Amino acid sequence: MNVEKPIARVKSILLSPRTAWPEIGAEPATIPGLYTGYIMILAALPAVFGFIKSSVIGYSLFGATIRTGFFAGLSGMVLTYVLSLVLIYVVAWIVNALAPSFGGQKNQVQALKVMAYAYTAAWMAGIATILPWIGGLIGLLAAIYSIYLLYLGLPHTMKNPAEKSLAYTAVIVIITIVLGLVIGAVVAGITGFGAFAGSAAGNRVSSSDVRFDKDSRLGQLVAFGEQMAAAGEQMEAEQTRARARGDGEATPESAEKALATLFGGKDGKPLESLEPETMKGFLPGSLAGLPRTAISAGRESGMGMQITNASADYANDDGSRQIRIKLIDTPMMARAGALTQLMRSESSSESADGYEKSYSRNGRQIEEKWDRRSGRGSYAVMIGSRFSVRAEGRADSFEQIRQAAESIDLAAFEKLAKQDTAKR
Repeated sequence: MNVEKPIARVKSILLSPRTAWPEIGAEPATIPGLYTGYIMILAALPAVFGFIKSSVIGYSLFGATIRTGFFAGLSGMVLTYVLSLVLIYVVAWIVNALAPSFGGQKNQVQALKVMAYAYTAAWMAGIATILPWIGGLIGLLAAIYSIYLLYLGLPHTMKNPAEKSLAYTAVIVIITIVLGLVIGAVVAGITGFGAFAGSAAGNRVSSSDVRFDKDSRLGQLVAFGEQMAAAGEQMEAEQTRARARGDGEATPESAEKALATLFGGKDGKPLESLEPETMKGFLPGSLAGLPRTAISAGRESGMGMQITNASADYANDDGSRQIRIKLIDTPMMARAGALTQLMRSESSSESADGYEKSYSRNGRQIEEKWDRRSGRGSYAVMIGSRFSVRAEGRADSFEQIRQAAESIDLAAFEKLAKQDTAKR
């Protein structure tokens, strides 16, 4: 295998992307050639170094080193690698399908090009996985740089107007993040950790055009992307105004307003999450026979989003029974209903030490975990793609954990979620 060409391309795309992208857009390519000559080589880096980190080096926690079993780690490595190859192609499908919404031209090969080369920074950062602490920072910076590469590359590959690249990029990034979470959860589920999964089966595509069943999950995802394209017009308009002012790009404040609109807000304001005091009102003074020992709540705003968190601790006198309830309100996730549908799953694993389950019931996504040795567990419920209720801690049985979570007024959260849906 000739590795000189991919090495040269890695250098050019990372060090001089403005020069590299016009060359990439103009050069002939095929889907098999992109995979064998570039994608399959670089996508192996995060998988291999992730295996080395988890199964050979291990993670340090409270003075102990924790390692994933060799065979579980090996399975995870292979699965991560295979699914990452699938992820690139699936996202390229969506990039291609959305091209006309942003004034671009459909071309499946060009869509795969832009995703493959934009991913370069993130793939290369996979090597840093083995580094303690700083590896995560390198990964974050690489992810940001990959987004920048995507932003630069779209006009040269998908032929969209440059002023539409910001909105196009935002939609692709959100979709990629959610699909990445799905893949991570699938890997975790196969290798012995709780998970949820999404399905991309049942869709067929040619190399020159993309059509999705509107009722399929990918079809819903494309529809959501098209809705976001309309919201992205505010980003484009602000960029135009910023250039007219001589600012070059939109200011952070205007970008935040545009993101708020992208996530379903109005007039540049984010969708409002519940007031912290309202969330605290869902946490009773006692729970499952345990008095409340602490309570807190807060609301965070930023990047066009609002999130409200509330939690309370419940414990008996000797500490043998301790339960914490966590409530989270994420209204922007309800706006992305098609995306959250990808995270529905049915999975189950059990051993002599405990079990984990993930399933849907009555429109709610539920996750159960129980460790028989320590008497610790958790029970989490996602309601209306917006509200999360989690009970976790030490108890005499898992049933006590479950009852603690279900003693919260879940019906009230469900009503609020339905009201929110009706408004949209």
